[in-house]
Amino acid sequence: MTLFSKAVERIDAQSATIGAMFGGDRRVFGSRTRDPRREAAILEAERFVYDIRYGRRPLTHFAEAMSTSDFPSLFADSLDRQLYGSYTATIPTWKNYARAAVVNDFRPVKRFATSGVRGLLSKVGELAEHERRSMTETPYEYEVDKYEAGFALSWEAMINDDLNAFMRLPQDLAESAIDSEEYFVTTLFCDASGPHATHYTGGNDNLLTGNPVLSRDALQAAITKLMKRRDANGNPITVKSVRLVVGTGLALTAQEILDTTEYRTVDANGNVRVISGNGVAANLGVDVNYWIDSVATTANADTSWWVFADPNGARPAMEFGRLRGYEAPALFEKIPDTRRVGGGEEPWSFDTEAAEKKIKHVFGGAFVDTKMTVASKGTGN
Repeated sequence: MTLFSKAVERIDAQSATIGAMFGGDRRVFGSRTRDPRREAAILEAERFVYDIRYGRRPLTHFAEAMSTSDFPSLFADSLDRQLYGSYTATIPTWKNYARAAVVNDFRPVKRFATSGVRGLLSKVGELAEHERRSMTETPYEYEVDKYEAGFALSWEAMINDDLNAFMRLPQDLAESAIDSEEYFVTTLFCDASGPHATHYTGGNDNLLTGNPVLSRDALQAAITKLMKRRDANGNPITVKSVRLVVGTGLALTAQEILDTTEYRTVDANGNVRVISGNGVAANLGVDVNYWIDSVATTANADTSWWVFADPNGARPAMEFGRLRGYEAPALFEKIPDTRRVGGGEEPWSFDTEAAEKKIKHVFGGAFVDTKMTVASKGTGN
């Protein structure tokens, strides 16, 4: 052990070769003169390296004896490698405030909103003519488009993939389809400045006056505006539930409003009134849309907020359509054209030795009824 300890010290100091450490270049096996001490040292060194290789020695022994600089080829790559998982796709929220539909083909589809006949009955005198009403219609039109993405892997890359890094790629394509749907619907109601300027206007009466910041009072005003909606004939539009949609900048604020269990008000005379609950949580849900931060490129991304009526009511604020027969994203792979001599197909291209996969998704949509939503830029002006 004393001899071996000295040998380890000399290895650390890089001051000797293997032959010099263990007594020169004399033959050990088959020689007439045997050196038991030298043979024992060699066997001990072999046992030490064997134990290190199969994890039978503590790592501290290895660190004290040898460093990675002693073996530049062996430790050129890390012995401890780990593959991190990819980022998780955003949780889709659009189904909570946009109606899902199915279209038959790529031709434009039309949706019609009718009104004009519904209304209060008029009192009619004896032998008098009754009121004759006419129906009006408002058309909405959109078409679906095809969206694709894919990848190709070389044969060498797959052989070298000891961490199975490429096994995740088809799942990444599937999650790309989820992100694409959420992003598309976000662009229907949001633009660079927040609420989409085409749909949220003073003329449509769906942009809150003063663009108030998100608060309980402002949210109450937005919900009240939705509840007071009237059609062209002045008939009330029933809104049974609403969804509050915000970006990540207002996620905590929205949740705090929803989770409030007590609300206090003070009147002009200083009297305090305690209200159990927050007064707005009934039939209200909160959706955090992560793509708002990407679509709204100004500071309004952190302040804008939207309120939508239940999309399953009479009319939705938006409609998102998928192609019939392709409602779900479809994953494809290129048919291999390589076969071994003697039989057996290989999943590679004969010319390039690459394996290819792609995903295809067909969807589209449109903004339908501006009465079914209210928004604010949250700028306070």
